[in-house]
Amino acid sequence: MKSLYSFYVFVVILLLSPIITLSCATKSPVLYKDGAPLSISEYEKIAQSEFDNKRYSKAIEVYEAIMTNFPDYSKAVAWAHYEVGFCYYVQEKYDEAEKYFRIVINEFQEPAANKLAQDMLAKIVEAKK
Repeated sequence: MKSLYSFYVFVVILLLSPIITLSCATKSPVLYKDGAPLSISEYEKIAQSEFDNKRYSKAIEVYEAIMTNFPDYSKAVAWAHYEVGFCYYVQEKYDEAEKYFRIVINEFQEPAANKLAQDMLAKIVEAKK
């Protein structure tokens, strides 16, 4: 009797796990509080969490919120572009990644971001061989 109960519990868990996983995976990150944008550091923390959990499209969404809500913060916007490029790079979407790395190099005077973007462009060239 106990093994039959265990079997039923196992089946229920097995059947519900894709639903639970799907509901957690599709939840969008919170990008605004009371209609106002979050701070840049809050966005960066959320984006990093999404990236760490391999939810790259969600991380990109958060970095785009930085670009949209803080266009006058050149350093933050440059790094947001770099991070979007990196999200595409780890997904092997090299053409998209290249686009963002080139934006960092051509449109921003942020030396560290420019150097890393140049390094990533070299890695893309190698990956495409």
